[in-house]
Amino acid sequence: MIGAIALAAAAFIVLASFGAFIGYGRLSKRKAEQNNLRGLTNWSNLNFKYEVLEKATNFFSDDMKLGQGGAGSVFKGSLPDGRTVAVKRLVYNTQQWVDQFFNEVNLISDIQHKNLVRLLGCSIEGPESLLVYEYVPNRSLDQILFMKNTIHILSWQQRYNIVLGTAEGLAYLHGGSGVKIIHRDIKTSNILLDEMLTPKIADFGLARCFATDNTHISTGIAGTLGYIAPEYLIRGQLTEKADVYGFGVLVLEIATGEKKSIYSQGSNSILHSVWKHYKAKTLAQAIDPRLRDRHPEKDAENVLQIGLLCTQASALLRPSMAEVVQMLTNRECEIPSPKQPPFLNASLINADDSTENSITKFHLPRVLP
Repeated sequence: MIGAIALAAAAFIVLASFGAFIGYGRLSKRKAEQNNLRGLTNWSNLNFKYEVLEKATNFFSDDMKLGQGGAGSVFKGSLPDGRTVAVKRLVYNTQQWVDQFFNEVNLISDIQHKNLVRLLGCSIEGPESLLVYEYVPNRSLDQILFMKNTIHILSWQQRYNIVLGTAEGLAYLHGGSGVKIIHRDIKTSNILLDEMLTPKIADFGLARCFATDNTHISTGIAGTLGYIAPEYLIRGQLTEKADVYGFGVLVLEIATGEKKSIYSQGSNSILHSVWKHYKAKTLAQAIDPRLRDRHPEKDAENVLQIGLLCTQASALLRPSMAEVVQMLTNRECEIPSPKQPPFLNASLINADDSTENSITKFHLPRVLP
């Protein structure tokens, strides 16, 4: 009995020491990250007290809840100075989400553009971490675009403005801010609309920044399947052309009013159906039928052709976002003829799933460079 008690006590001490070591490591890492944030030049303007945000959201009541995401919930809040904000309450289960939080704050705290959701600050002192954004009242694009039997259907002009605004926001990220930032998760649910239906790119947790003289960076695959560029999915080589591919899928969704589905061989995905219309010279028939011909046919065809051009199998054949803005705004600008998009052999993968280090296979109509 004495021996058993001694062994149990020794085991308890070892386990407790191991747990304390892990807890200390995590605490030390979090403190280091907090110190890094405090080192930002405008940290005093970014820092919000947890108690202030807690009261602003009525203690995170369901009545103030705007939405639910994988990393946490978003709540509407009213600050003491009268500002209305959106507060993202993060519940971390993995180190990945912690990294995304600090990545987002460090990357976009200093950049501002009319087509990017502005990060106002964060709170890292309370029981959970909080991000504070400008409040965007008209929800995300997917909640309006794909809602059936809705009274409000986006007009062609509104859709065109959303396409152009998103393109301008991405062009700014890819170099207009002085650094090159790749979003990595461009999709309709990450495009928010303000009271004037101006698009604002949101959710920079997966974004990556690298020097403008780098051709690419190698990184783990992250994003949403169906929007991920083939060269990134296959090789893990990330460039700004990965965002261009996701933008191309987004453009086709906006113009057709249809959700993307994985472009697999023999499927009826929007990439496949729009490509067939392009080959048959019937692009106008791919436009959302709810518009009932209330759109300039040539302009609509140009937008669809730009969408196809952005989803080329070869990254070298895709335009830059600055070139896309030029195509959308300059009627004299020639839009190159696209080639067939890639299709994906992914019958066992859910098209709505996000992926991290997914292993799958793209079938390309031409060899990737």
